Amino acid sequence: MALKELSRNKLAFLIIVIFSFGCSQPKDNKITPIFEKVAISTIPCDTIFQNDSTLKLRNGIYYRNHKPYSGIIKDIYETDTLKTVGSFLNGNKHGIAKTFFPNGKLETLRNYRIGMAYGQHLGYWQNGNKKFDFIYFNDKREGIQKQWYESGSKYYELTYADDKEDGMQKAWRENGKSFMNYEVKDGIRYGLQKSALCYTLKNEQLK
Repeated sequence: MALKELSRNKLAFLIIVIFSFGCSQPKDNKITPIFEKVAISTIPCDTIFQNDSTLKLRNGIYYRNHKPYSGIIKDIYETDTLKTVGSFLNGNKHGIAKTFFPNGKLETLRNYRIGMAYGQHLGYWQNGNKKFDFIYFNDKREGIQKQWYESGSKYYELTYADDKEDGMQKAWRENGKSFMNYEVKDGIRYGLQKSALCYTLKNEQLK
């Protein structure tokens, strides 16, 4: 009886071990940043043009009449179409900032919190195709960063944590062929890296 009981215990222990290691477990304990909504209710609706003589930029801070400016700053093309617009709090970019092509199409949409890049940043080619989709947390790259060729083909998908490469890093030529595919763990690269992201490639030719 004692022998049978011991065998049952061993079997139960073995089953527990198999299920413990067979089930998917988190690879690490990284915490994805929680992006709070940037509060802009305290920003006045006052709007001023970029070239206003009372507006000065010093050390990255906008001043108007020697005081940090809070409100909206915009710029226009010679054709009177909107070029840039953004909200500022105490002289710092705070909230959404947009830039536009001369034809009026959106070029970039960026989010800031007290002067720091924060949340999603989007960019578009002039033909309307998406150019980039970046994520920042307190001015540092965080999560998956994506970029596309003007044709709409994927250029790269890079993974960052605290502004450092961390996880899978992938890139493609414009013809769809992979030229970079590696993983970064604890600062060490594992996998294929044929070239750096310093230029684009089309049909395996420098572009």
